[in-house]
Amino acid sequence: MWLGIDFGTTNTSAAIFDGSKLEYIPLDPHNSSAYSLRSMIYVDSRHRVRLGVDAIKTFLREDTGCPVVFEEKVVGTIENTVASQGFELGEQGGPITIIYDVVIDEDVAMRGRLLQSIKTGLRSGAYQGTKIFGRYYTTEELIALILRHVRQRSEQHLGQPVEQVLLGRPVNFSHDPAEDRLAEEKLRRAAHLAGFAQVEFMHEPVAAAAFYVNRAPREQTLLVFDFGGGTLDLTVLEVGAAGRQQVLASMGVLVGGDDLDSAIMRGKVAPYLGTQSAIDINYDGRLIPFPEHLAGLLDQWQTIPTLTRPDNLEIIRRGIKHGNDRAAFRALETLATKNYGFALFQAVEQAKCELSEQAASTVALQMADIQLAVALMREEFNRLMAVERAEAQRGIREVMVAAGLKPEQIDVVVATGGSSSILAFQELLRREIPGAEIVVSDLFGSVTGGLAMQAHQRQLVSI
Repeated sequence: MWLGIDFGTTNTSAAIFDGSKLEYIPLDPHNSSAYSLRSMIYVDSRHRVRLGVDAIKTFLREDTGCPVVFEEKVVGTIENTVASQGFELGEQGGPITIIYDVVIDEDVAMRGRLLQSIKTGLRSGAYQGTKIFGRYYTTEELIALILRHVRQRSEQHLGQPVEQVLLGRPVNFSHDPAEDRLAEEKLRRAAHLAGFAQVEFMHEPVAAAAFYVNRAPREQTLLVFDFGGGTLDLTVLEVGAAGRQQVLASMGVLVGGDDLDSAIMRGKVAPYLGTQSAIDINYDGRLIPFPEHLAGLLDQWQTIPTLTRPDNLEIIRRGIKHGNDRAAFRALETLATKNYGFALFQAVEQAKCELSEQAASTVALQMADIQLAVALMREEFNRLMAVERAEAQRGIREVMVAAGLKPEQIDVVVATGGSSSILAFQELLRREIPGAEIVVSDLFGSVTGGLAMQAHQRQLVSI
């Protein structure tokens, strides 16, 4: 039996298709939709693993609000011999061997580690994995934790072994072809580690097109706009007789919903935490601004605890004592030292989602010295994500050129992925492809459904 799996940056889902009926697999009873598993992993100090909503709730319960305590730990030694030309070993002025320790800062108060957006780790060949409580986990092992859960839940639900999988993948993990191939190979190894004997891949927007065509089987030309948490994938297809598809062009833009969260944080929320305030006044009366490199640590919740390192914390506390917005710096200190970064980004994401249905929302977090209630208007959001919109526009135009088509030759734009519901991107599609029908497909299920349908075709061939 072949299973279709959409392993996403934000969510993971799976489905099977028997030729007439599409069935999604329940993966997380704790989620608002049991058929969607948040692609998150929590590993505690005893290396017990929790996934999805359970991972989030455990982190919020066990680690949020707890102090961040960095200690220096020796993780190895380096021996470096410096040679001097013309001298022998042991002679005065000759080669010198220096041995020194390699020291890292480690949060020793941390009860568990929460990992999010694991799929983005496939973008760079330089990222191989991470150490968690003394044990090194490769990227493949981390992804396998999620894929193994999906396989086991599928087998429980179906009552039979599932060893074949058709996995979705973005058009580009990386713009470097070698790194793109390496990323697919890592994903393949992860699937094998998870217990799948046979693993094949399909571009996610092509799967989304298959899902749509199954419901609207007619000759047409499509642009698929698949905008998820990690990437924007674009594909132009021609659908011929009997639903046969010909891909004319595909491309991936390395921008996703996570980047939009960072844009809100950087441009709207972070100033309320002192990033645009002064930490002190210089001897000549000039204001000393908050350092840009520390402000950049607020762009992702995973890097916020770095602010608690002694030299960084000293700057924040200088702002509390001498700055021109001391309440903001107190909130920043609490955010970092009490590990509230993830909770704040959850509030940012919620506000972002609300703007798809209403003109205004609020990023709210009230905990200890943090009393945030930041109003966010849709127009402000549009300005904050100007760079991401420009990247999406460039991608649409380039894929159309690559396909050799003009905008008026596109019949339907199929929009899928959670971020495609953002009104600014729907308006962009209407401007760029003005004559096409805009179809918002199943935002979180169209890729999975298309993969299951295409997996069924492979199952028929293998029989």
